[in-house]
Amino acid sequence: MSRWWAIAALFIPVFAGAFDLQGHRGARGVAPENTLQGFAAALAAGVDTLELDVGVTRDGVVVIHHDRRLNPDIARGPDGRWIEAPGPLLRSLTYDELRRYDVGRLRPGSTYAALYPEQKPADGARIPRLAELFALVRKAGNAQVRFNIETKISPAAPEETLAPVPFARAVVKGIRAASVAARASIQSFDWRTLQEVERIAPEIATVYLTGRRRGKASQPAAVHAAGGKTWSPNFEELDSAALIEARKLELKVVPWTVNEPGYIERFLDLGVDGLITDYPERVRAELARRGLPLPAPTPVER
Repeated sequence: MSRWWAIAALFIPVFAGAFDLQGHRGARGVAPENTLQGFAAALAAGVDTLELDVGVTRDGVVVIHHDRRLNPDIARGPDGRWIEAPGPLLRSLTYDELRRYDVGRLRPGSTYAALYPEQKPADGARIPRLAELFALVRKAGNAQVRFNIETKISPAAPEETLAPVPFARAVVKGIRAASVAARASIQSFDWRTLQEVERIAPEIATVYLTGRRRGKASQPAAVHAAGGKTWSPNFEELDSAALIEARKLELKVVPWTVNEPGYIERFLDLGVDGLITDYPERVRAELARRGLPLPAPTPVER
């Protein structure tokens, strides 16, 4: 095989039913993030995977929320007023206390709201339990969609969450209780949780998240050295050289969070294994334009 073809082969897309369209926090661009309403919107659009974030409450309930604290840009208290920063830690609240907050609307006038002008509010939306999402999908009759679950934990703030081992075990327990291990993956920037998942639940896939690169260290090499099989980089850090390196290391590559049409086209041209996006419909439109398979939409009745 010539050198040109050897390089080109690294970019052959794996779209034959294997491309992974992931709805980021459900479908954050059009519906409130990490809510049952948002996940219903993603299912209705048609995605391969629901991407989500989890934390653990004071009484040990695994809940779906992006931040370790309640976010003042999306959370209103029981009195209907927007909360002030810093919001309370999820770990400091019981599940019943957490359910009193409304997360169905972006705070008007906030910088965060300006990022997602197409998001439609769903007043009354609550932070759901992980088990509620599994139940929603089961009720909708979708037995194929996957769940990519991020553990929101940081070694820089150990006091704000459970420690890596009990955190990982709580998520694994929830996945096993719903009998969806074959359709689930656990991702994290804190790879300690991934190591624990691989130790106690080898049937559950793991995904190694990376952010901005510091220095010249190779992110694909670090993932491979840690035993990872799937690398999920910040899309701004992924170029053809990094993808070639990842392919040589036999890593799957699924960048986050890819929203703009130009980047969607670019990464499909490169042949990534999937995309995490706030706008599933945008990715679907480009896949359709190329004549590639699309995940079936799933209407959701709630």
